[in-house]
Amino acid sequence: MTVKQRIEMLRKLAEADAAGDGSAHHALLREIRSLQQTVETPIETTSRLNFQILQNICLRIAIEKRLLQTIVCRHGEPITAGELEAATETDRLLITRVMRVLSAVGLISEEGEEFYAANDVTRHAVTPGAIGALKHHFDLDMSLGGQLVDYMRRSPDNTIYQSAGEPEENQTLFNFAHGHHTIFGLLSSDTDKGREQKKSFDDYMAGKRMTGSTLQWFDLYPTSARLADARTGSDNVLIVDVGGGPGQEIIGLKKRHPELPGRYILQDLPITLDRIGRVPEGVEKMPYDFFTPQPVAGARAYFLRDVMHNWSDAKCKLILQNVAAAMDTDYSTLLIDQYVLPPIGADLRAAEMDILMLLHTGGIQRTVSMWEKLLSSAGLELVKSWSSNSASESVLEAKKL
Repeated sequence: MTVKQRIEMLRKLAEADAAGDGSAHHALLREIRSLQQTVETPIETTSRLNFQILQNICLRIAIEKRLLQTIVCRHGEPITAGELEAATETDRLLITRVMRVLSAVGLISEEGEEFYAANDVTRHAVTPGAIGALKHHFDLDMSLGGQLVDYMRRSPDNTIYQSAGEPEENQTLFNFAHGHHTIFGLLSSDTDKGREQKKSFDDYMAGKRMTGSTLQWFDLYPTSARLADARTGSDNVLIVDVGGGPGQEIIGLKKRHPELPGRYILQDLPITLDRIGRVPEGVEKMPYDFFTPQPVAGARAYFLRDVMHNWSDAKCKLILQNVAAAMDTDYSTLLIDQYVLPPIGADLRAAEMDILMLLHTGGIQRTVSMWEKLLSSAGLELVKSWSSNSASESVLEAKKL
């Protein structure tokens, strides 16, 4: 497609997005990237990718030194580099050098020479969820990338082992870089690094869907219609959120659909549940390891969000078998909120997430055919998949065979 054709496509998508077309925004972003790739020369494309890491470095410096937090605290009033130096005890020259990069990529607004103001991106960048995401990705992934080549050259097959602990003698890249087989070992470790990363991870997960720009799973899935037959009664369970982390998904469901009867149960490891404050009335916290038998039998729905991509097929089969054993064949349903990769033309974010799972957990993002095979191996059948228009996110519904 020519530049002129892409510009015309952009115009149409921009109009549709402005008119409220829910599918247009993601398509517009994808077309913007395509336009840039069309305009760029090959050397410009590779140079952009090579220098991209420097943007992340500058952002990490700005958060660690509380530069962006200080700018946001001015409530729209610009601040000078000198004032930032005094407020954060950061060298003025370093501030100006970092701010040049961040202003060029839109993270702050440059109001004049050494004169800065917050914009919408700045204000989002200092939220707990955004800071948690930055620390989670930067602090872990930079070390992984920096040691990748040495790791591959030391492995007997000059490769990256893709399934954590399968077989056990295969050392993962995460273990090579961080001393734990997967990210979960680090997050559960009683160390300063482990505790900081655990907080960052939980803040990140809790903040992922607080912006209002992402379709919630219970909007994508026809919740009221599909769960309308939920049994009433004080002992009946509407939903079990398995490995639900801070509980944002089950809490959001309860707020959106207060008419649905039954108990709401949030399950996760004690280390995670202990960090959660009060949950809304009607939500129960239950310590649980999903590699052990599911203690709640006959719930209307069992829910797994961003769990399965963390594990190999063998580990996922065990998780699913534990759920299936607790399900009522004629009543219970399993809902999996997860990326589903298309056979070709995968969205960039979904493809990146697949690599992230490879590096952090030895897990994988799956296609529909891979999901069908995995579910079948655990005695389950895929009923239907509801897909969003953003990054291949989907809700899979499965029944017990």
